[in-house]
Amino acid sequence: MSSSAFQTYVIGADQPVGQHLVRNLTSQGLMYQSIALESQDKLPASSSGQPFFVIIPSLTESLDPAQVEFWLERAREMDAGVIYLSSLALFGYRSDGTVKEDDEQFAETEYAAQLQALEARVRDNERHVIVRSGQLLALQNDDFASQLLAKARVQEPMHVDMQRLFDPTLADDVADVLFAILRQLACSDDLFGTYHFSGVEAVSAFGFAEALMALASQYEDFSKAELGSQEGGMMPSPWAASSDNTRIFHTFGIKPKAWRQGLGRLLQKYYRVEES
Repeated sequence: MSSSAFQTYVIGADQPVGQHLVRNLTSQGLMYQSIALESQDKLPASSSGQPFFVIIPSLTESLDPAQVEFWLERAREMDAGVIYLSSLALFGYRSDGTVKEDDEQFAETEYAAQLQALEARVRDNERHVIVRSGQLLALQNDDFASQLLAKARVQEPMHVDMQRLFDPTLADDVADVLFAILRQLACSDDLFGTYHFSGVEAVSAFGFAEALMALASQYEDFSKAELGSQEGGMMPSPWAASSDNTRIFHTFGIKPKAWRQGLGRLLQKYYRVEES
């Protein structure tokens, strides 16, 4: 089946990952419909081939499981396949390395319990792909990078954790991954399952803050910003574990991407918007 036979419904098209995915679909001239996650409009039956739902929740602590479950039920009614974006915040902290898809050392938090329950609901659909993302960065929605820049602007001292490692993962990179998966699902029915994707090179919150300040200082004066390391200091919340990305590479040929290069690209776009 060619990808042109897909009717793609991007549920959460207003989220950073969804915004980039819509741009990818548009650039390739592929059929899609953009839908906000909180929308509950009835969808018309697809007349153009196999429908596919790409469900992209906010992945913040304000995640509303009912919104996701609504769209999973619509997918079941329409016999649609599902690509669902989850988070490596599902896992608890471990100092002995990275997590894999079959690990079950989940975080003992309400948020992780919500993620686990929603993934179980996604698996009720036989044709599903779950992508657990690393620490998402988009300089939107008050993410960790946005929080650091905001503190630097008001010259508040930043005491940042230097122990827990995470994988910064750019929203546009995640969108590229979802797009690549969608294209390959058009050609094979043997690719469904759960996968991890995150940026290359695990880093502490302090190490990430140093890199962010160095790059952002090309566009804005942060010479008076105070950055220090402190155990238990500022870190991303919800925190996402560092991940092994072997399965997604072996199945889809998708390689991890360097977050430092992506962060530079993100800041270029961010300051271009700020100046306009």
